Amino acid sequence: MFEQALSGLSTINQLELLIPTSILAVMLVAISKSGFGGGLGGLGFPLMVLVFPPKLALAVFLPLTLLTDIWVIFVWRKFFIFEIIWMMVLGGMIGQLLCWIFFNYLDDKSILILIGTMALITSVKFFLSKIDLLQKSKIRLNTSQPNFLRAVFWCSLSGFASFIAWAGSVPAQIYLLKLGVNRKNFVGIMSFYFFLINFTKIPFYLDLNIFTNESLFLSFLLIPVLPIGIFLGKWLNLKLSDNLFYNISHVALFLCGIHLLIKNAT
Repeated sequence: MFEQALSGLSTINQLELLIPTSILAVMLVAISKSGFGGGLGGLGFPLMVLVFPPKLALAVFLPLTLLTDIWVIFVWRKFFIFEIIWMMVLGGMIGQLLCWIFFNYLDDKSILILIGTMALITSVKFFLSKIDLLQKSKIRLNTSQPNFLRAVFWCSLSGFASFIAWAGSVPAQIYLLKLGVNRKNFVGIMSFYFFLINFTKIPFYLDLNIFTNESLFLSFLLIPVLPIGIFLGKWLNLKLSDNLFYNISHVALFLCGIHLLIKNAT
Protein backbone atom coordinates (compact mmCIF):
# COMPACT_ATOMS: atom_id res chain seq x y z
CA MET A 1 0.00 0.00 0.00
CA PHE A 2 2.82 2.41 0.85
CA GLU A 3 4.41 1.85 -2.56
CA GLN A 4 1.05 2.48 -4.24
CA ALA A 5 0.62 5.69 -2.26
CA LEU A 6 3.97 6.92 -3.55
CA SER A 7 3.35 5.88 -7.15
CA GLY A 8 2.41 9.41 -8.22
CA LEU A 9 5.53 10.98 -6.76
CA SER A 10 8.01 10.23 -9.54
CA THR A 11 8.80 13.92 -9.99
CA ILE A 12 10.36 14.18 -6.52
CA ASN A 13 14.14 14.36 -6.59
CA GLN A 14 14.67 13.22 -2.99
CA LEU A 15 12.00 10.88 -1.67
CA GLU A 16 13.76 10.83 1.71
CA LEU A 17 12.35 14.35 2.26
CA LEU A 18 8.76 13.10 2.02
CA ILE A 19 8.26 11.91 5.60
CA PRO A 20 9.99 14.79 7.49
CA THR A 21 8.41 17.42 5.24
CA SER A 22 4.95 15.88 5.65
CA ILE A 23 5.37 15.69 9.43
CA LEU A 24 6.50 19.33 9.58
CA ALA A 25 3.55 20.46 7.44
CA VAL A 26 0.99 18.62 9.58
CA MET A 27 2.70 19.77 12.80
CA LEU A 28 2.48 23.42 11.68
CA VAL A 29 -1.22 23.07 10.97
CA ALA A 30 -1.96 21.36 14.31
CA ILE A 31 0.02 23.94 16.33
CA SER A 32 -1.55 26.74 14.33
CA LYS A 33 -5.14 25.59 14.75
CA SER A 34 -4.90 24.76 18.45
CA GLY A 35 -2.93 27.82 19.48
CA PHE A 36 -3.31 30.57 16.91
CA GLY A 37 -6.62 29.99 15.11
CA GLY A 38 -4.84 28.94 11.92
CA GLY A 39 -2.63 32.00 11.74
CA LEU A 40 0.69 30.15 11.78
CA GLY A 41 -0.28 27.26 9.53
CA GLY A 42 -0.45 29.08 6.22
CA LEU A 43 2.76 27.42 5.06
CA GLY A 44 1.58 23.88 5.89
CA PHE A 45 -0.03 23.15 2.54
CA PRO A 46 2.74 24.81 0.49
CA LEU A 47 5.21 22.59 2.35
CA MET A 48 3.10 19.55 1.55
CA VAL A 49 3.02 20.27 -2.18
CA LEU A 50 6.81 20.20 -2.19
CA VAL A 51 6.56 16.42 -1.78
CA PHE A 52 3.05 15.61 -3.04
CA PRO A 53 1.16 16.49 -6.23
CA PRO A 54 -1.35 19.26 -5.38
CA LYS A 55 -4.48 17.12 -5.82
CA LEU A 56 -3.07 14.40 -3.56
CA ALA A 57 -2.02 17.01 -1.00
CA LEU A 58 -5.59 18.38 -0.88
CA ALA A 59 -6.93 14.89 -0.24
CA VAL A 60 -4.32 14.04 2.42
CA PHE A 61 -4.82 17.30 4.31
CA LEU A 62 -8.62 17.23 4.69
CA PRO A 63 -9.04 14.20 7.04
CA LEU A 64 -6.11 15.36 9.18
CA THR A 65 -7.47 18.90 9.37
CA LEU A 66 -10.95 17.66 10.34
CA LEU A 67 -9.53 15.52 13.15
CA THR A 68 -7.59 18.53 14.40
CA ASP A 69 -10.66 20.77 14.13
CA ILE A 70 -12.81 18.40 16.20
CA TRP A 71 -10.32 18.39 19.06
CA VAL A 72 -9.65 22.12 18.86
CA ILE A 73 -13.33 23.15 18.96
CA PHE A 74 -13.75 20.94 22.03
CA VAL A 75 -10.80 22.63 23.76
CA TRP A 76 -11.96 26.18 22.88
CA ARG A 77 -15.74 25.55 23.01
CA LYS A 78 -16.27 28.18 25.73
CA PHE A 79 -14.89 30.99 23.60
CA PHE A 80 -17.15 30.97 20.52
CA ILE A 81 -18.85 34.24 19.54
CA PHE A 82 -21.71 33.16 17.31
CA GLU A 83 -22.71 36.66 16.24
CA ILE A 84 -19.36 36.75 14.43
CA ILE A 85 -19.20 33.08 13.38
CA TRP A 86 -22.48 32.89 11.44
CA MET A 87 -21.49 35.75 9.13
CA MET A 88 -18.08 34.19 8.52
CA VAL A 89 -19.55 30.76 7.79
CA LEU A 90 -22.06 32.22 5.33
CA GLY A 91 -19.26 33.92 3.43
CA GLY A 92 -17.06 30.80 3.55
CA MET A 93 -19.85 28.63 2.14
CA ILE A 94 -20.44 31.07 -0.72
CA GLY A 95 -16.74 30.96 -1.60
CA GLN A 96 -16.61 27.16 -1.46
CA LEU A 97 -19.71 26.80 -3.61
CA LEU A 98 -18.25 29.10 -6.27
CA CYS A 99 -14.92 27.25 -6.20
CA TRP A 100 -16.69 23.89 -6.60
CA ILE A 101 -18.73 25.15 -9.55
CA PHE A 102 -15.71 26.58 -11.37
CA PHE A 103 -13.06 24.16 -10.05
CA ASN A 104 -12.07 22.83 -13.48
CA TYR A 105 -11.91 26.30 -15.05
CA LEU A 106 -10.11 28.28 -12.36
CA ASP A 107 -6.87 30.19 -12.58
CA ASP A 108 -6.26 30.47 -8.84
CA LYS A 109 -3.09 32.57 -9.13
CA SER A 110 -4.87 35.92 -9.43
CA ILE A 111 -7.06 35.33 -6.36
CA LEU A 112 -4.08 34.17 -4.29
CA ILE A 113 -2.03 37.18 -5.39
CA LEU A 114 -4.88 39.44 -4.24
CA ILE A 115 -5.06 37.66 -0.90
CA GLY A 116 -1.29 37.88 -0.46
CA THR A 117 -1.33 41.60 -1.25
CA MET A 118 -4.09 42.30 1.25
CA ALA A 119 -2.29 40.21 3.89
CA LEU A 120 0.79 42.39 3.46
CA ILE A 121 -1.22 45.61 3.59
CA THR A 122 -3.09 44.50 6.72
CA SER A 123 0.01 43.37 8.61
CA VAL A 124 2.11 46.40 7.64
CA LYS A 125 -0.75 48.72 8.57
CA PHE A 126 -1.03 47.03 11.98
CA PHE A 127 2.65 47.52 12.82
CA LEU A 128 2.71 51.08 11.51
CA SER A 129 -0.25 51.87 13.76
CA LYS A 130 1.60 50.33 16.73
CA ILE A 131 4.62 52.53 16.02
CA ASP A 132 2.35 55.57 15.93
CA LEU A 133 0.67 54.55 19.19
CA LEU A 134 4.02 53.98 20.87
CA GLN A 135 5.11 57.44 19.86
CA LYS A 136 1.99 58.76 21.56
CA SER A 137 2.64 56.54 24.62
CA LYS A 138 -0.79 55.00 24.23
CA ILE A 139 -0.88 51.32 23.28
CA ARG A 140 -4.13 49.64 22.33
CA LEU A 141 -5.54 47.55 19.52
CA ASN A 142 -7.62 49.25 16.87
CA THR A 143 -10.97 47.47 16.81
CA SER A 144 -14.20 47.59 14.85
CA GLN A 145 -17.67 46.08 15.14
CA PRO A 146 -18.68 42.93 13.19
CA ASN A 147 -19.84 43.98 9.73
CA PHE A 148 -21.98 41.67 7.59
CA LEU A 149 -20.74 42.77 4.16
CA ARG A 150 -17.10 42.80 5.25
CA ALA A 151 -17.47 39.34 6.81
CA VAL A 152 -19.10 37.86 3.71
CA PHE A 153 -16.52 39.44 1.37
CA TRP A 154 -13.40 38.29 3.22
CA CYS A 155 -14.76 34.89 4.19
CA SER A 156 -15.95 34.24 0.63
CA LEU A 157 -12.32 34.67 -0.36
CA SER A 158 -11.39 32.47 2.60
CA GLY A 159 -13.73 29.66 1.53
CA PHE A 160 -12.58 29.94 -2.08
CA ALA A 161 -8.86 29.92 -1.21
CA SER A 162 -9.29 27.17 1.38
CA PHE A 163 -11.05 24.91 -1.12
CA ILE A 164 -8.42 25.17 -3.83
CA ALA A 165 -5.16 25.87 -1.97
CA TRP A 166 -5.74 25.62 1.82
CA ALA A 167 -4.95 29.33 2.03
CA GLY A 168 -8.23 30.30 3.68
CA SER A 169 -6.76 31.44 6.98
CA VAL A 170 -5.32 34.64 5.48
CA PRO A 171 -8.56 36.40 4.42
CA ALA A 172 -10.35 35.11 7.53
CA GLN A 173 -7.58 36.61 9.65
CA ILE A 174 -7.81 39.89 7.77
CA TYR A 175 -11.46 40.11 8.82
CA LEU A 176 -11.16 38.81 12.38
CA LEU A 177 -7.97 40.57 13.46
CA LYS A 178 -9.63 43.92 12.73
CA LEU A 179 -12.27 43.14 15.39
CA GLY A 180 -9.64 42.99 18.14
CA VAL A 181 -11.11 40.03 20.05
CA ASN A 182 -8.86 38.48 22.69
CA ARG A 183 -6.65 35.54 21.76
CA LYS A 184 -8.92 32.84 23.26
CA ASN A 185 -12.00 34.14 21.42
CA PHE A 186 -9.90 34.48 18.26
CA VAL A 187 -8.88 30.82 18.35
CA GLY A 188 -12.39 29.70 19.33
CA ILE A 189 -14.01 31.59 16.45
CA MET A 190 -11.45 30.48 13.87
CA SER A 191 -11.56 26.84 14.99
CA PHE A 192 -15.36 26.61 14.79
CA TYR A 193 -15.46 28.49 11.48
CA PHE A 194 -12.88 26.23 9.83
CA PHE A 195 -14.43 23.07 11.25
CA LEU A 196 -17.68 23.89 9.44
CA ILE A 197 -15.88 25.01 6.29
CA ASN A 198 -13.67 21.91 6.17
CA PHE A 199 -16.54 19.53 6.97
CA THR A 200 -18.61 20.89 4.08
CA LYS A 201 -15.71 20.23 1.68
CA ILE A 202 -16.33 16.48 1.92
CA PRO A 203 -19.24 16.19 -0.58
CA PHE A 204 -17.53 18.63 -2.94
CA TYR A 205 -14.24 16.69 -2.86
CA LEU A 206 -16.11 13.40 -3.34
CA ASP A 207 -17.91 14.85 -6.35
CA LEU A 208 -14.57 15.96 -7.83
CA ASN A 209 -12.99 12.53 -7.14
CA ILE A 210 -10.17 14.06 -5.11
CA PHE A 211 -10.05 11.29 -2.48
CA THR A 212 -8.30 8.00 -3.25
CA ASN A 213 -7.38 4.92 -1.24
CA GLU A 214 -3.77 6.10 -1.36
CA SER A 215 -4.59 9.57 -0.02
CA LEU A 216 -6.59 8.10 2.87
CA PHE A 217 -3.72 5.74 3.71
CA LEU A 218 -1.23 8.61 3.77
CA SER A 219 -3.58 10.62 6.02
CA PHE A 220 -3.76 7.64 8.38
CA LEU A 221 0.06 7.45 8.59
CA LEU A 222 0.28 11.10 9.67
CA ILE A 223 -2.41 10.96 12.41
CA PRO A 224 0.11 10.42 15.29
CA VAL A 225 1.58 13.87 14.58
CA LEU A 226 -1.67 15.65 15.48
CA PRO A 227 -1.77 15.27 19.32
CA ILE A 228 1.78 16.63 19.63
CA GLY A 229 0.98 19.71 17.55
CA ILE A 230 -2.34 20.31 19.33
CA PHE A 231 -0.68 20.17 22.76
CA LEU A 232 2.11 22.55 21.73
CA GLY A 233 -0.34 25.02 20.20
CA LYS A 234 -2.55 25.16 23.30
CA TRP A 235 0.51 25.55 25.55
CA LEU A 236 1.88 28.41 23.46
CA ASN A 237 -1.46 30.21 23.46
CA LEU A 238 -1.75 30.10 27.25
CA LYS A 239 1.77 31.48 27.64
CA LEU A 240 1.24 34.54 25.44
CA SER A 241 -0.30 37.90 26.29
CA ASP A 242 -2.97 39.39 23.98
CA ASN A 243 -0.44 41.95 22.74
CA LEU A 244 2.21 39.33 21.91
CA PHE A 245 -0.43 37.07 20.38
CA TYR A 246 -1.53 39.79 17.96
CA ASN A 247 2.08 40.63 17.13
CA ILE A 248 2.83 37.00 16.25
CA SER A 249 -0.44 36.64 14.31
CA HIS A 250 0.32 39.69 12.19
CA VAL A 251 3.88 38.51 11.57
CA ALA A 252 2.42 35.19 10.43
CA LEU A 253 -0.03 37.07 8.23
CA PHE A 254 2.86 39.01 6.69
CA LEU A 255 4.88 35.83 6.04
CA CYS A 256 1.88 34.08 4.50
CA GLY A 257 1.28 37.08 2.26
CA ILE A 258 4.93 37.09 1.13
CA HIS A 259 4.77 33.38 0.42
CA LEU A 260 1.54 33.65 -1.60
CA LEU A 261 2.98 36.47 -3.71
CA ILE A 262 6.29 34.71 -4.38
CA LYS A 263 4.59 31.41 -5.17
CA ASN A 264 1.97 32.84 -7.53
CA ALA A 265 3.70 35.83 -9.15
CA THR A 266 6.03 33.69 -11.26
